[in-house]
Amino acid sequence: MSKVLIIGAGKGGSVVLSRLLRSTWVHVVGIADRDPKAFALPLAKREGLPIFTGDPLQVLQKLDVDLVFDLTGDPHFKKKLSDFPNRLFDVISGQATHLLWNAILELEDKEEQLNRRLQEHRILSDICLLLTSSITADQIFEAIVTGMIQMTGMPASSLFMFDKEKQELYLVSAKGFSSEFYKNSVYPVRPGGLTEQILSQKEAFLIPDINDSPSFNNPVILNEGIRSLIAIPLIAGEGPLGILYSDDFKPRVFEPSIVETLRVLATQAVITIQKQQTFEKIKNLSTRDSLTGLYNRRYVNSVLMSEMDRAFRLHHPLSIMMLDIDHFKTINDDFGHLVGDQLLQDLSRLFESIIRPYDTIARFGGEEFLILMSETDEKDAIALAERLREAAATTKFSSKEISLTCSFGVSTLRGDERPFPNLEAFIERADRALYQAKGGGRNRTRSFSNDKCAVASANKSLTTPR
Repeated sequence: MSKVLIIGAGKGGSVVLSRLLRSTWVHVVGIADRDPKAFALPLAKREGLPIFTGDPLQVLQKLDVDLVFDLTGDPHFKKKLSDFPNRLFDVISGQATHLLWNAILELEDKEEQLNRRLQEHRILSDICLLLTSSITADQIFEAIVTGMIQMTGMPASSLFMFDKEKQELYLVSAKGFSSEFYKNSVYPVRPGGLTEQILSQKEAFLIPDINDSPSFNNPVILNEGIRSLIAIPLIAGEGPLGILYSDDFKPRVFEPSIVETLRVLATQAVITIQKQQTFEKIKNLSTRDSLTGLYNRRYVNSVLMSEMDRAFRLHHPLSIMMLDIDHFKTINDDFGHLVGDQLLQDLSRLFESIIRPYDTIARFGGEEFLILMSETDEKDAIALAERLREAAATTKFSSKEISLTCSFGVSTLRGDERPFPNLEAFIERADRALYQAKGGGRNRTRSFSNDKCAVASANKSLTTPR
């Protein structure tokens, strides 16, 4: 459960607090506002929540917090939060807070209405409680499959999510099958096939005895020895989310009432999945840069701290690179900030296509980026920096066919390095190397080594300052 602190107890803070108090997904650890008469404080007091009227930054130094809702509307305070040293908490601010929590509130209202209708059905009520207490996607998927088994009394169940773009179903949870069943995790949805029919008709599909359905030829199901099944499409407003199956290894006679009961379970499952997806969107807003879609500075700092600890314990190398677009101000002055923003987006996509899947790239400042490379020594880090540098220098960006170059600074931690630097010192190494690269003519890579910056590259044909 995420621990949340609200900063700003005005009317907006009151709205957010009232909604968070209704959620089982978060735990509100307190609300902060310099005004002791702020609008939301009486509500917080009635709920027995801690109230902080001092400096919120000092409060944050003492609290264990996962998520901060900044409702002050103060850009200066927002920057202070962004620059908070060694911060491991996420920050949500602005209109996105209200829009996304409105979506969650609507889903939770539907959930409450549904729960009132399920009071007479003990098993279904237990399943609803299990789903409500689940937080991660895996927990939710497992709870849905477990609930299906409990409700139908059938020994096996599986849940497949639907990828609309690829037209595929992929297995996310299953119980009661042989080990061979789990080797088949992705199934294409063939036009005109049974799966497409289930997804499109939006109604439960029942087969009392597969032997009476000669057209049923799914080899995985047949090899499992399944004789009867129920398929429930999970349908949201924007289309199908997936299919929930319940299976038995003998023929069954299904009571008519089971269809309506399973329809209720499917609705509950859809609400829970959507609520979890919406909450993930909120968390994503706090870890991603809004312009480029890359990770932001706060997120990469937290990952870097974890990776440095791992490198220290395992004596493994760890590298980072800082890179900066050369003369970016001139580009903004010549072409305008909209073109400059598009260039940042295009360059981000170019770098993402080149780095390894397990590298982490973040927008660290205006035109400055940081790339984290785990298990990477200085030689390999420099080689990657050179690939990025050459790609940037040989690419034409935006409709204006703009040419640009970038400068790179590399810093590497050896696995046996002692004393081990802290986070700020490690980043400072890369920053110093970057400074040397820019001072040496730009469009080059420099590597920090033994308290000085060693030349890693200099492309003479491209190093003339622009």
